Amino acid sequence: MKRDLIRSFVSAMFFTAPALLLTVAPAAAQSLVQPRTWTVTPFIHTSIGIGDPAPDDSIGLGAAVAWDWTPNLGFEGEFSHLFDVAGSTANEDWSITNFSANVVYHFDVRHVTPYATFGMGVERSNYSLKNLDPLALSLIFDPSSTEVAINFGGGVKYPLRDRFIARADLRRFQANDLAPDFWRLYGGVTFILTR
Repeated sequence: MKRDLIRSFVSAMFFTAPALLLTVAPAAAQSLVQPRTWTVTPFIHTSIGIGDPAPDDSIGLGAAVAWDWTPNLGFEGEFSHLFDVAGSTANEDWSITNFSANVVYHFDVRHVTPYATFGMGVERSNYSLKNLDPLALSLIFDPSSTEVAINFGGGVKYPLRDRFIARADLRRFQANDLAPDFWRLYGGVTFILTR
């Protein structure tokens, strides 16, 4: 029930957020990325095509803190969490958490700024079973692990107001062993802290 409520909420956000963003007047034309600027981006996301051994895609939440060193080059620390890649099974929960450090390259385009990113970090896959007897638990393979993972991808940034930027991002997360590999699609709003 709780999982269905979370999924409904996030699905509603994915459909209503773009409509709300279209109603906001864009900021005056200027270079979107400014040097020596700190930003923070909360975001909602979903996995796409999650790999073996995980059976189902999931929704999640995350946040990124970035330092734009030059108009083109930035560095970003990021946290993201997928709620349950085990699907709608009542006795299984399987969450995936990523912590990563990324390099972000912004392309010189006015109004909408595309970017490419590459990063490395840690992926924590946390699997748990409920309501099973101890003997059954000892016979079941546990895919929980903490592994090194790389990510790569890109996205676009679009100015909303003087200190607010809409952001959409698609990245591939690739772990080195048991943790699932997947694409992640996210939408968020970047807040400019210093300029």
